[in-house]
Amino acid sequence: MIQAGDIVTHPRFGSGAVVETRFSGYDAKVDFGGYRLWVPTARLELITRPRTASGERIPAGASLVHAPARIDTVTKTVIEAFRVGVVPDAGIREWTIGRDVELGAVSNWLANSAEGSLLIEGQYGSGKTHMLRYLSQAARDKGFAVAMVRIDPAEENSSFPFRFYASVMRALRIPINGAETDIRTAFRETVQSSGRTVLDDHQFYGPLIAATRDGRDSEEDWLGFMGERAGSRYFPSGLDFTTVANIACHLLSGLSRFMADDLKLAGMLILVDEAETAQIRRYAYHWRRTLNFLRGLTLVANDDEILDEPLTRNDCGVRIGRNTRLVYSGHYPDVRYYFKLPTFLKVALALTECDVVGKLREWRETQPRIALGDLDRNVLSDLFSRVAGAYGALYGAKIPRHLERWVLYHLLYGAYGAGNIRGFMKALLEVMDFVRHHPQRQIEDLESLRLF
Repeated sequence: MIQAGDIVTHPRFGSGAVVETRFSGYDAKVDFGGYRLWVPTARLELITRPRTASGERIPAGASLVHAPARIDTVTKTVIEAFRVGVVPDAGIREWTIGRDVELGAVSNWLANSAEGSLLIEGQYGSGKTHMLRYLSQAARDKGFAVAMVRIDPAEENSSFPFRFYASVMRALRIPINGAETDIRTAFRETVQSSGRTVLDDHQFYGPLIAATRDGRDSEEDWLGFMGERAGSRYFPSGLDFTTVANIACHLLSGLSRFMADDLKLAGMLILVDEAETAQIRRYAYHWRRTLNFLRGLTLVANDDEILDEPLTRNDCGVRIGRNTRLVYSGHYPDVRYYFKLPTFLKVALALTECDVVGKLREWRETQPRIALGDLDRNVLSDLFSRVAGAYGALYGAKIPRHLERWVLYHLLYGAYGAGNIRGFMKALLEVMDFVRHHPQRQIEDLESLRLF
């Protein structure tokens, strides 16, 4: 039976981590790398699962409720995914068009070891999440471990950095030998098979490594490793309610060094979606914590030597960096924001125009950024032809040729002008669904029925 914590794959949305289940396991909430959806467990296929209490790994496929349904083609997967405004990993390259300049900038940034942070800016529905998912796949192909997380005002994972760390740990996908695995599996297997790791002398990971080699590790220790509150002996996960930005950044940069030194990967990439929602906070001090954490994470990703600084106290007696003015945890003030330089860490943040953007630009005047504007009408016309053609091949529904121009210019361009590329694609599918399900009606009836 599918359980919370399982790494699974869905035929439409790709791979993700199970967050929770309901209705006796009939449905599962899955984090598909930045967005969470409830889906029937019958549609999920198990990839990996955390080990049992005895340390045995449960084989993939051993606990499916029943065999998952299969989608016949990648094209059908993509077309159906457009309904919820996403493109699954399987079709991300084929369906990324009209963004050659932006894709070139992404590739250059990924290959540039001197630039650790990137801003991807655009209005809602402009394709920021799509660009992050493209970047995720490109980074995995280049040997990066990748985690895609979403700033969640309900979880407050930006103002409470240890919660952000937990989000990264749940989402982290690690390419090894042509396959992907989760961080817990990769970490434990490496520790057990290696004589020494770069993290042996790490303040938090080091004791867990020693305990694992001696067989003294417990489930609570591994839950703490994942950022969960579980009474771990080695991880301060109980501090997820306070300012621990230095600890979270220290842990993340340590993992990135582990990826580079021990797993021989290019490093670790953290993709942060909907960063503008960090402005939504319960109290004013949450905003200050968010800015402190994001600035620290940005400096760490850029291997900024300014972080090697003495500490002082501000007027309130809080320990801060003398040069950066970054806040250090009162519980662990001696923990630096970075573990070792270089960190091999990269961070890309997708966000709309907001106060976060201004602060990030202020912190780094040379901050690389990609601005996603409107797509050219020729690109939209190409998308129209490709999607309509694929839909017709799948379902046998086609727009009459003499009405294609009317649909594109009168209906769809109007929807795009009032919204964005996501709105354009959803509107196109509504048109195609109308043609498919109401073959007896004239397509012109959409003029009075359309809701987009």
